[in-house]
Amino acid sequence: MDSQSILEQELKTFSWNEVDQYPSFESCEDIINFNENKICFENTLSTYVSEFLQQNQNVVLPFVTDTIDVRFLVSSTGVLRLSEVATHTTKDRSTADLKTVLRSALNDLPTLYPAIKRGQHVQVEFVLPIILNAK
Repeated sequence: MDSQSILEQELKTFSWNEVDQYPSFESCEDIINFNENKICFENTLSTYVSEFLQQNQNVVLPFVTDTIDVRFLVSSTGVLRLSEVATHTTKDRSTADLKTVLRSALNDLPTLYPAIKRGQHVQVEFVLPIILNAK
């Protein structure tokens, strides 16, 4: 089999939408299992963002109870950036304030390692739903 045939075969089976290793915080680095590592990453990020929002209740109050979908981008160098915040009910200035607070939360995150695809660090984007329940 020549190199062109091998490349064509490889491209047919290659999934561009999946990574070999999810982005990972330092606390999740020892987890080898892909799904457990993904859960650790999501739980760590969710916990951190939730705690930060609890400290900033004045921004959360206009939402009372709502689910927000936060779209994040993790660069190939491990930089986490907020791409978009979508709420299910509120569409006003409160959303802009919430974006500002979430961006501030990302400034103090623990060390983050990028996703890996075929041994290379790659950029990934994902959505994390966050349930707000201001009481």
